[in-house]
Amino acid sequence: MAWRTISHQGRSWAVHPAAERRSSTSDWQLIFGFRPAGKRGSARTAWALHPFTASNKASLLRQADLVTDGELVALLESVVPNLGD
Repeated sequence: MAWRTISHQGRSWAVHPAAERRSSTSDWQLIFGFRPAGKRGSARTAWALHPFTASNKASLLRQADLVTDGELVALLESVVPNLGD
């Protein structure tokens, strides 16, 4: 089940937040996964980094609720550039 669903260019996208920690830092970074809504199996998830970071995963995922739909659309466009065509 999607955490949030956004609509862009006539398509619905299921959005899922996640946290990633790189070996070079102790902070977690917020990332979002975008998948066309209703697609399973063959549909690939597009991942986009968000600038929010935190020292623990729980607080970072709480920050995900502060991200607006407009910001999510901009992130989606950054990882799927031909979306607006």
